[in-house]
Amino acid sequence: MAVTILDWADARARLHAQWGEMLAARGGNPSLHPDWLHISLDSWGLAQQAQVAVVGCAPDSLAIVPFLVRKRSLAGIPLRCLELCSNVFSYHAEVLAAHDTDAALQAFLGSRSLPAWHAVFMSNIVADSPTARAARRVPESIARGLSVRSGERSPYIVADRPWNDYLSTRSKKVRANIMRSQRQMLAAGESGMRWYEAGSDWQQLLEEILTIEQASWKVSAGVEIARGTHQHQYYRRLLPWLSSIDGLLANVLYVHERPAAYVLCARWRGWVGQLKTSFDRSLRDAGSRVVDASLERAFNLGCGEYDFLGDAAPHKMRWTDHIRAHEDFWLFKPGLRGAVLGRVKMLADQQHARQSRRAEAPADNSEAADGRG
Repeated sequence: MAVTILDWADARARLHAQWGEMLAARGGNPSLHPDWLHISLDSWGLAQQAQVAVVGCAPDSLAIVPFLVRKRSLAGIPLRCLELCSNVFSYHAEVLAAHDTDAALQAFLGSRSLPAWHAVFMSNIVADSPTARAARRVPESIARGLSVRSGERSPYIVADRPWNDYLSTRSKKVRANIMRSQRQMLAAGESGMRWYEAGSDWQQLLEEILTIEQASWKVSAGVEIARGTHQHQYYRRLLPWLSSIDGLLANVLYVHERPAAYVLCARWRGWVGQLKTSFDRSLRDAGSRVVDASLERAFNLGCGEYDFLGDAAPHKMRWTDHIRAHEDFWLFKPGLRGAVLGRVKMLADQQHARQSRRAEAPADNSEAADGRG
């Protein structure tokens, strides 16, 4: 297959409509849309470095592969790393191919039009997806030394019934917690719940998000959305775009007329994804209250899936038994440097596996006795 390399601005101008149509036809995640990818890349100052490979010409063989070549090191060894643009900030990544992902990925990696590279890194690929299977089948003549590491395990809800019917499938404890959160927040002074959707005042939403983030546990952990950061720039650009495509679904809880908790979601063709949530650390039940309301709203809007995104956590797993696993893939260019890098990566993976097994080992009896097991 022919491979044409375009710079980022040219690719967006020439392929925008086709790109969006392919994404919708494949059922891909909206964070892979050219507009959302541009927001991610530009917010982190990487748009000027990005390029797009167009693989093939006929509709049944076309693939669109946005990529970056970045200078990295592996165990102190410098390398030029070929990375998918989705590595920067996206969900449920994949190579966008109209038909044959295996052939598209092999044509892309084997193209002489690509800038020089030593290793390929594809992050957060959905496990057992066409892209994950294609990565495992790349012939050694193109790339070798495959390294696969488990990534996020993201819980999601299949919303295939009315909200109350779904609630009946959850434990009595879950249902009791919903009622408890409502009572506790009313006692704390709950004064309203505002919904932000298409056409809403996204600037006010962002200000309220920032206010809540600064009052949350995230400040002490250093993971809050703070003014002037790349994250702040990202959400300042993402919110109006989501609103413009009817893709915004957010709710803010108020206590004594002040914002106390929020959930920010994206909507896309029946999918609802929970991008961000936080609450005032002084209000223990505020976080549960807004999440419960967000779930109910998504069901009532007729969504087919509520995706918690991120990794599995107990507060997510009480809602669902469904998990979407992800994997990170490394491949290395044939040749001496690639062989050395592949060997180094294999040793690093083995060390990581040993550390993971030790971390997951059962606690001994003394730990179990004092409640830490």
